[in-house]
Amino acid sequence: MRQFRMGWVGGAWLFAMGLCAQAQNAVDMLDRDLNEVKQQHQEASAQTMTDFLNQLATAMGSPDAALNLFQSSGGSMPKPTPVQSKYDHETPHEKEARIQQDAAQTVNLALVAQLHCGLMRFAARFVTTPDEKGLHDEWIAWLKTAPQIYLTIKDDGIPQVKELRNKPVHDSPISGALGFHNWGDKPQANWTVKELPKLYQTEVLDPLRATPSADTLAAWDVYIAMKNLDQPDTDKWNQVDYPDLAFQRACDDYAITPSTEKLQVLVELIKANRNHPKVDDMIARTHDLLQDYRTRHPGTSPVAQTSDTSTNNAPASNVTVTATKEGDMTVVTTHTNAPPTNPAP
Repeated sequence: MRQFRMGWVGGAWLFAMGLCAQAQNAVDMLDRDLNEVKQQHQEASAQTMTDFLNQLATAMGSPDAALNLFQSSGGSMPKPTPVQSKYDHETPHEKEARIQQDAAQTVNLALVAQLHCGLMRFAARFVTTPDEKGLHDEWIAWLKTAPQIYLTIKDDGIPQVKELRNKPVHDSPISGALGFHNWGDKPQANWTVKELPKLYQTEVLDPLRATPSADTLAAWDVYIAMKNLDQPDTDKWNQVDYPDLAFQRACDDYAITPSTEKLQVLVELIKANRNHPKVDDMIARTHDLLQDYRTRHPGTSPVAQTSDTSTNNAPASNVTVTATKEGDMTVVTTHTNAPPTNPAP
Protein backbone atom coordinates (compact mmCIF):
# COMPACT_ATOMS: atom_id res chain seq x y z
CA MET A 1 0.00 0.00 0.00
CA ARG A 2 2.80 2.33 0.87
CA GLN A 3 4.56 1.51 -2.41
CA PHE A 4 1.38 2.34 -4.28
CA ARG A 5 1.12 5.69 -2.55
CA MET A 6 4.74 6.45 -3.28
CA GLY A 7 4.21 5.55 -6.92
CA TRP A 8 1.12 7.75 -7.09
CA VAL A 9 2.97 10.68 -5.57
CA GLY A 10 5.90 10.22 -7.92
CA GLY A 11 3.59 10.03 -10.92
CA ALA A 12 1.76 13.17 -9.83
CA TRP A 13 5.04 14.95 -9.37
CA LEU A 14 6.21 13.95 -12.86
CA PHE A 15 2.87 15.01 -14.30
CA ALA A 16 3.12 18.39 -12.56
CA MET A 17 6.65 18.85 -13.80
CA GLY A 18 5.44 18.11 -17.30
CA LEU A 19 2.72 20.72 -17.00
CA CYS A 20 5.26 23.24 -15.70
CA ALA A 21 7.57 22.50 -18.59
CA GLN A 22 4.73 22.95 -21.06
CA ALA A 23 3.73 26.20 -19.39
CA GLN A 24 7.32 27.41 -19.44
CA ASN A 25 7.61 26.53 -23.12
CA ALA A 26 4.39 28.42 -23.81
CA VAL A 27 5.69 31.48 -21.94
CA ASP A 28 8.99 31.29 -23.83
CA MET A 29 7.09 31.17 -27.13
CA LEU A 30 4.99 34.17 -26.11
CA ASP A 31 8.13 36.04 -25.09
CA ARG A 32 9.74 35.25 -28.45
CA ASP A 33 6.60 36.41 -30.25
CA LEU A 34 6.55 39.61 -28.23
CA ASN A 35 10.23 40.31 -28.93
CA GLU A 36 9.65 39.63 -32.62
CA VAL A 37 6.76 42.07 -32.72
CA LYS A 38 8.87 44.63 -30.85
CA GLN A 39 11.71 44.24 -33.33
CA GLN A 40 9.35 44.54 -36.28
CA HIS A 41 7.84 47.66 -34.74
CA GLN A 42 11.27 49.20 -34.16
CA GLU A 43 12.30 48.42 -37.73
CA ALA A 44 9.08 49.89 -39.08
CA SER A 45 9.49 53.00 -36.91
CA ALA A 46 13.09 53.41 -38.04
CA GLN A 47 12.03 53.09 -41.67
CA THR A 48 9.20 55.59 -41.13
CA MET A 49 11.68 58.01 -39.57
CA THR A 50 14.12 57.53 -42.44
CA ASP A 51 11.42 58.11 -45.04
CA PHE A 52 10.14 61.13 -43.09
CA LEU A 53 13.56 62.78 -42.93
CA ASN A 54 14.40 61.93 -46.54
CA GLN A 55 11.22 63.48 -47.88
CA LEU A 56 11.75 66.58 -45.75
CA ALA A 57 15.37 66.80 -46.94
CA THR A 58 14.14 66.90 -50.53
CA ALA A 59 11.41 69.42 -49.70
CA MET A 60 13.68 71.80 -47.77
CA GLY A 61 15.93 72.00 -50.82
CA SER A 62 13.22 72.87 -53.34
CA PRO A 63 10.10 75.05 -53.08
CA ASP A 64 8.37 72.97 -55.75
CA ALA A 65 9.08 69.73 -53.88
CA ALA A 66 7.94 71.34 -50.63
CA LEU A 67 4.69 72.51 -52.20
CA ASN A 68 4.04 69.08 -53.70
CA LEU A 69 4.63 67.42 -50.33
CA PHE A 70 2.40 69.94 -48.57
CA GLN A 71 -0.37 69.48 -51.12
CA SER A 72 -0.14 65.67 -51.18
CA SER A 73 -0.36 65.69 -47.36
CA GLY A 74 -3.71 67.45 -47.48
CA GLY A 75 -2.51 71.05 -47.15
CA SER A 76 -4.90 73.60 -48.59
CA MET A 77 -3.89 75.62 -51.64
CA PRO A 78 -4.81 79.26 -52.39
CA LYS A 79 -8.08 79.71 -54.20
CA PRO A 80 -7.74 80.87 -57.82
CA THR A 81 -8.25 84.58 -58.34
CA PRO A 82 -11.82 85.13 -59.54
CA VAL A 83 -12.38 86.51 -63.01
CA GLN A 84 -13.13 90.23 -62.82
CA SER A 85 -13.64 92.28 -65.93
CA LYS A 86 -14.74 95.76 -66.78
CA TYR A 87 -16.36 94.37 -69.90
CA ASP A 88 -18.58 91.46 -70.89
CA HIS A 89 -15.54 89.26 -71.40
CA GLU A 90 -12.14 89.12 -69.71
CA THR A 91 -9.50 90.90 -71.75
CA PRO A 92 -6.11 89.27 -72.46
CA HIS A 93 -4.48 91.85 -70.16
CA GLU A 94 -6.87 91.06 -67.31
CA LYS A 95 -6.34 87.34 -67.78
CA GLU A 96 -2.56 87.78 -67.71
CA ALA A 97 -2.79 89.81 -64.48
CA ARG A 98 -4.99 87.14 -62.89
CA ILE A 99 -2.61 84.36 -63.90
CA GLN A 100 0.35 86.28 -62.53
CA GLN A 101 -1.45 86.83 -59.23
CA ASP A 102 -2.25 83.13 -58.94
CA ALA A 103 1.37 82.29 -59.71
CA ALA A 104 2.62 84.73 -57.07
CA GLN A 105 0.33 83.17 -54.44
CA THR A 106 1.62 79.71 -55.31
CA VAL A 107 5.25 80.84 -55.19
CA ASN A 108 4.84 82.44 -51.77
CA LEU A 109 3.13 79.36 -50.35
CA ALA A 110 5.88 77.16 -51.81
CA LEU A 111 8.59 79.27 -50.13
CA VAL A 112 6.84 79.09 -46.76
CA ALA A 113 6.40 75.34 -47.22
CA GLN A 114 10.12 75.01 -47.97
CA LEU A 115 11.06 76.74 -44.70
CA HIS A 116 8.35 74.81 -42.85
CA CYS A 117 9.86 71.52 -44.04
CA GLY A 118 13.37 72.64 -43.08
CA LEU A 119 12.25 73.59 -39.58
CA MET A 120 10.32 70.34 -39.21
CA ARG A 121 13.28 68.20 -40.23
CA PHE A 122 15.62 69.82 -37.70
CA ALA A 123 12.92 69.86 -35.02
CA ALA A 124 12.31 66.12 -35.46
CA ARG A 125 16.02 65.37 -35.24
CA PHE A 126 16.41 67.46 -32.08
CA VAL A 127 13.42 65.64 -30.56
CA THR A 128 14.59 62.11 -31.41
CA THR A 129 18.41 62.36 -31.47
CA PRO A 130 19.40 65.56 -29.65
CA ASP A 131 22.98 64.32 -29.09
CA GLU A 132 23.58 63.46 -32.75
CA LYS A 133 27.10 64.49 -33.71
CA GLY A 134 27.19 67.57 -35.94
CA LEU A 135 23.46 68.26 -35.62
CA HIS A 136 23.84 71.68 -34.00
CA ASP A 137 26.40 72.78 -36.61
CA GLU A 138 24.03 71.71 -39.40
CA TRP A 139 21.22 73.63 -37.70
CA ILE A 140 23.27 76.82 -37.50
CA ALA A 141 24.40 76.48 -41.12
CA TRP A 142 20.78 76.13 -42.24
CA LEU A 143 19.66 79.10 -40.12
CA LYS A 144 22.27 81.26 -41.85
CA THR A 145 20.81 80.44 -45.27
CA ALA A 146 17.09 80.46 -44.36
CA PRO A 147 16.77 84.29 -44.37
CA GLN A 148 17.54 84.30 -48.10
CA ILE A 149 14.21 82.54 -48.56
CA TYR A 150 12.38 84.25 -45.71
CA LEU A 151 13.03 87.74 -47.06
CA THR A 152 11.45 86.92 -50.44
CA ILE A 153 8.08 85.87 -48.98
CA LYS A 154 5.07 88.14 -49.34
CA ASP A 155 1.86 86.84 -47.88
CA ASP A 156 -0.20 89.69 -49.42
CA GLY A 157 -3.15 88.66 -47.31
CA ILE A 158 -3.13 85.07 -48.60
CA PRO A 159 -4.83 83.01 -45.85
CA GLN A 160 -2.97 79.79 -46.67
CA VAL A 161 0.41 81.52 -46.52
CA LYS A 162 -0.38 83.19 -43.21
CA GLU A 163 -1.72 79.95 -41.76
CA LEU A 164 1.35 77.93 -42.70
CA ARG A 165 3.69 80.66 -41.40
CA ASN A 166 1.99 80.39 -38.00
CA LYS A 167 1.55 76.60 -37.88
CA PRO A 168 3.72 74.69 -35.35
CA VAL A 169 5.54 71.79 -36.96
CA HIS A 170 3.79 69.26 -34.70
CA ASP A 171 0.45 70.40 -36.17
CA SER A 172 1.66 70.15 -39.75
CA PRO A 173 -0.36 67.98 -42.14
CA ILE A 174 2.99 66.76 -43.46
CA SER A 175 4.00 65.37 -40.07
CA GLY A 176 0.76 63.47 -39.75
CA ALA A 177 0.75 62.20 -43.34
CA LEU A 178 4.29 60.86 -43.05
CA GLY A 179 3.55 59.13 -39.75
CA PHE A 180 5.76 61.09 -37.37
CA HIS A 181 4.06 61.32 -33.97
CA ASN A 182 6.98 61.58 -31.55
CA TRP A 183 6.84 65.29 -30.77
CA GLY A 184 5.87 64.93 -27.13
CA ASP A 185 6.22 68.15 -25.16
CA LYS A 186 9.57 69.15 -26.67
CA PRO A 187 9.92 72.91 -27.38
CA GLN A 188 11.01 72.18 -30.96
CA ALA A 189 7.51 70.83 -31.64
CA ASN A 190 6.23 74.41 -31.50
CA TRP A 191 8.67 75.91 -34.01
CA THR A 192 7.01 78.01 -36.72
CA VAL A 193 8.24 79.81 -39.82
CA LYS A 194 7.10 83.08 -38.24
CA GLU A 195 9.60 82.51 -35.42
CA LEU A 196 12.60 82.26 -37.74
CA PRO A 197 13.85 85.78 -36.86
CA LYS A 198 13.78 84.85 -33.16
CA LEU A 199 15.58 81.56 -33.80
CA TYR A 200 18.13 83.41 -35.96
CA GLN A 201 18.71 85.94 -33.19
CA THR A 202 19.16 83.25 -30.52
CA GLU A 203 21.32 80.84 -32.49
CA VAL A 204 23.27 83.12 -34.87
CA LEU A 205 23.22 86.79 -33.90
CA ASP A 206 23.51 86.60 -30.10
CA PRO A 207 26.54 84.25 -30.10
CA LEU A 208 28.28 86.56 -32.57
CA ARG A 209 27.60 89.53 -30.31
CA ALA A 210 29.68 87.94 -27.54
CA THR A 211 32.79 88.96 -29.50
CA PRO A 212 31.65 91.50 -32.11
CA SER A 213 33.19 91.38 -35.57
CA ALA A 214 32.27 92.11 -39.16
CA ASP A 215 30.22 88.90 -39.10
CA THR A 216 28.20 90.34 -36.21
CA LEU A 217 27.29 93.42 -38.24
CA ALA A 218 26.34 91.27 -41.23
CA ALA A 219 24.11 89.17 -38.97
CA TRP A 220 22.56 92.35 -37.60
CA ASP A 221 21.69 93.47 -41.13
CA VAL A 222 19.98 90.15 -41.85
CA TYR A 223 18.07 90.21 -38.58
CA ILE A 224 16.95 93.82 -39.03
CA ALA A 225 15.72 93.04 -42.55
CA MET A 226 13.65 90.10 -41.24
CA LYS A 227 12.18 92.18 -38.42
CA ASN A 228 11.29 94.91 -40.91
CA LEU A 229 9.49 92.38 -43.09
CA ASP A 230 7.39 91.28 -40.13
CA GLN A 231 6.37 94.77 -39.00
CA PRO A 232 3.33 95.95 -41.00
CA ASP A 233 3.10 99.25 -39.10
CA THR A 234 5.51 101.59 -40.88
CA ASP A 235 5.29 104.30 -38.21
CA LYS A 236 6.06 101.86 -35.40
CA TRP A 237 8.98 100.49 -37.39
CA ASN A 238 10.47 103.93 -38.08
CA GLN A 239 9.84 105.40 -34.63
CA VAL A 240 10.30 102.43 -32.28
CA ASP A 241 11.63 99.19 -33.71
CA TYR A 242 14.32 100.34 -36.10
CA PRO A 243 15.98 102.99 -33.86
CA ASP A 244 16.37 100.41 -31.09
CA LEU A 245 17.89 97.81 -33.44
CA ALA A 246 20.12 100.39 -35.12
CA PHE A 247 21.37 101.55 -31.72
CA GLN A 248 22.25 98.01 -30.61
CA ARG A 249 24.05 97.39 -33.89
CA ALA A 250 25.97 100.64 -33.49
CA CYS A 251 27.06 99.60 -29.99
CA ASP A 252 28.46 96.36 -31.39
CA ASP A 253 30.16 98.32 -34.16
CA TYR A 254 31.86 100.49 -31.53
CA ALA A 255 33.02 97.36 -29.69
CA ILE A 256 34.80 96.12 -32.82
CA THR A 257 37.01 99.20 -33.25
CA PRO A 258 36.21 102.01 -30.80
CA SER A 259 36.34 105.45 -32.38
CA THR A 260 34.91 108.92 -31.99
CA GLU A 261 32.99 108.53 -35.24
CA LYS A 262 31.13 105.53 -33.86
CA LEU A 263 30.34 107.32 -30.64
CA GLN A 264 29.06 110.18 -32.74
CA VAL A 265 26.68 107.80 -34.52
CA LEU A 266 25.23 106.74 -31.17
CA VAL A 267 24.75 110.33 -30.04
CA GLU A 268 23.08 111.32 -33.30
CA LEU A 269 20.77 108.31 -33.14
CA ILE A 270 19.67 109.39 -29.68
CA LYS A 271 19.15 112.99 -30.79
CA ALA A 272 17.09 111.81 -33.75
CA ASN A 273 14.89 109.70 -31.45
CA ARG A 274 14.50 111.80 -28.31
CA ASN A 275 11.04 110.40 -27.55
CA HIS A 276 11.94 106.74 -28.00
CA PRO A 277 10.65 104.49 -25.17
CA LYS A 278 14.20 103.29 -24.48
CA VAL A 279 15.95 106.64 -24.80
CA ASP A 280 17.03 106.64 -21.12
CA ASP A 281 18.69 103.25 -21.57
CA MET A 282 20.32 104.45 -24.78
CA ILE A 283 21.73 107.52 -23.05
CA ALA A 284 23.06 105.47 -20.12
CA ARG A 285 24.68 102.95 -22.47
CA THR A 286 26.29 105.71 -24.51
CA HIS A 287 27.63 107.38 -21.36
CA ASP A 288 29.26 104.06 -20.46
CA LEU A 289 30.88 103.88 -23.89
CA LEU A 290 32.06 107.48 -23.60
CA GLN A 291 33.73 106.58 -20.34
CA ASP A 292 35.20 103.50 -21.98
CA TYR A 293 36.74 105.71 -24.66
CA ARG A 294 38.14 108.12 -22.06
CA THR A 295 39.74 105.17 -20.29
CA ARG A 296 41.28 103.96 -23.53
CA HIS A 297 42.46 107.45 -24.50
CA PRO A 298 43.18 109.55 -21.40
CA GLY A 299 42.99 113.30 -21.89
CA THR A 300 40.81 113.20 -24.98
CA SER A 301 37.27 114.35 -25.59
CA PRO A 302 35.52 111.38 -27.12
CA VAL A 303 32.84 113.06 -29.23
CA ALA A 304 33.07 115.99 -31.58
CA GLN A 305 30.79 118.96 -30.98
CA THR A 306 27.28 118.28 -32.20
CA SER A 307 24.48 120.57 -33.18
CA ASP A 308 21.23 120.59 -31.22
CA THR A 309 18.48 122.43 -33.04
CA SER A 310 16.27 122.27 -29.96
CA THR A 311 18.50 124.75 -28.10
CA ASN A 312 20.32 126.79 -30.73
CA ASN A 313 20.58 127.51 -34.42
CA ALA A 314 24.19 126.44 -34.81
CA PRO A 315 25.32 125.10 -38.17
CA ALA A 316 25.62 121.37 -38.82
CA SER A 317 28.18 119.49 -36.75
CA ASN A 318 31.15 117.56 -38.07
CA VAL A 319 28.94 114.49 -38.16
CA THR A 320 25.36 114.63 -39.39
CA VAL A 321 22.71 111.98 -39.73
CA THR A 322 20.26 111.67 -42.59
CA ALA A 323 17.26 109.36 -42.83
CA THR A 324 16.34 107.87 -46.19
CA LYS A 325 13.50 105.59 -47.17
CA GLU A 326 14.17 102.16 -48.64
CA GLY A 327 10.76 100.66 -49.13
CA ASP A 328 9.05 100.72 -45.76
CA MET A 329 12.32 100.98 -43.84
CA THR A 330 14.00 104.18 -42.73
CA VAL A 331 17.78 103.90 -42.96
CA VAL A 332 19.86 106.19 -40.78
CA THR A 333 23.17 107.14 -42.41
CA THR A 334 26.01 109.01 -40.74
CA HIS A 335 27.95 111.56 -42.80
CA THR A 336 31.35 112.87 -41.71
CA ASN A 337 31.77 116.44 -43.00
CA ALA A 338 35.19 116.93 -41.45
CA PRO A 339 37.59 114.98 -39.25
CA PRO A 340 36.39 114.65 -35.64
CA THR A 341 38.00 116.89 -33.06
CA ASN A 342 39.86 113.98 -31.51
CA PRO A 343 40.17 111.18 -34.01
CA ALA A 344 40.91 107.73 -32.68
CA PRO A 345 44.47 106.53 -33.19
